[in-house]
Amino acid sequence: MCIKAGKDEIETVKNLMSMSLKAIVAEALLVDMEDVVDSARLVEDLNMDDQGQFALTELIAEYFDELKVDVSTTPTFGELLEKVVLSEFQGIAA
Repeated sequence: MCIKAGKDEIETVKNLMSMSLKAIVAEALLVDMEDVVDSARLVEDLNMDDQGQFALTELIAEYFDELKVDVSTTPTFGELLEKVVLSEFQGIAA
């Protein structure tokens, strides 16, 4: 079975990763997944505090093969998604 969730492979993978990352953010920050949109600010809109930041960093590392992302310098979910996608695909030729 083949799943297509975008116009090309990279966009499809990004969309699938977005769903996973939304679930991770919702779990770490104790918010509804519906509130986790690209423009949602992690601190102001999703109420990320130090404990939430730690939980989010740990869950991202757990889910994405020990990926370390500095969420303190990432203001929105959309920017967090870009960091995760770019980190996961660095070194792969486009």
